[in-house]
Amino acid sequence: MAIPFPAETLNSLAAHARDHAGRFSLPLKDRNWRGGQGDFAGAGVGSSIDFQDHRSYVAGDDPRHINWQAFARTGSYSLKLYREEVRPTVEILFDVSDSMFAEPEKGIRAIELFYFATASAEKSGASTTVFLVKGDHWKPIEREAVLSHRWQDAAASLPSTTASASPNLASLPLASHALRIFISDLLFPSSPEPIFRSLQRGASRSMFLVPFSSAESAPEWSGNYEFIDTESGIQHDRRIDQTLLDRYLAAYRSHFECWKTASLRSQAPLARIPSGLSFENAILREAIPSGAILLL
Repeated sequence: MAIPFPAETLNSLAAHARDHAGRFSLPLKDRNWRGGQGDFAGAGVGSSIDFQDHRSYVAGDDPRHINWQAFARTGSYSLKLYREEVRPTVEILFDVSDSMFAEPEKGIRAIELFYFATASAEKSGASTTVFLVKGDHWKPIEREAVLSHRWQDAAASLPSTTASASPNLASLPLASHALRIFISDLLFPSSPEPIFRSLQRGASRSMFLVPFSSAESAPEWSGNYEFIDTESGIQHDRRIDQTLLDRYLAAYRSHFECWKTASLRSQAPLARIPSGLSFENAILREAIPSGAILLL
């Protein structure tokens, strides 16, 4: 099954995602934010009830924040400072390369993660922007297109790419001081470093939700196979023996070890999410321990 998925399937996935957003959340409460008025701790001071500090009064300060009890004791004016409450910015980048939907289970898991991320961001009150990404091409998606599942039409309209095409995230018009969520299988051969640099520019934080299937992580190939490049459609006939299979498995492990190392170095949580488990059990394996997703 590939894009487009049937409407009834997507309706079910979206409904479950809203349920999951009541149990799990994006990691929005563990940092100071910049943005419009909201419910999360900001990097500045404001008028919430969350007391932060005192400082001396200077001309032009709001007299409503003067600590009159301290003035009565000392005869000096001082201000009570309160934590600013802001609305965080969340940017969801959904890789819609063909490899993401090469198998029904993996495609469904990828869409579950996409719908969960949008539902969780909306539930938190965050200002949310969604981009579909495919190689050098990208497209912004409105909230209504996510809710109506018309994002599939936008994804299908993006040009085809080669199998080695790395997403060009540097060209996206991203905001500053955002939480950026990249949903991708990361099955492109380029170095992780440009991806991390693009996602963390503008003093932003990044995290990775990586769907995968057992067919790619632990294949049981033996004998003659017809492989089809999911991006180009080109067919390759190969005979798979144990030596070749071992080489593939070693390369696959090395690829993701490289990504994990880069994620630790950049302090950007990366969680690989298997498609063969329930959503809850899949999230509990790596997403919770890594801090990519929080348990409410």
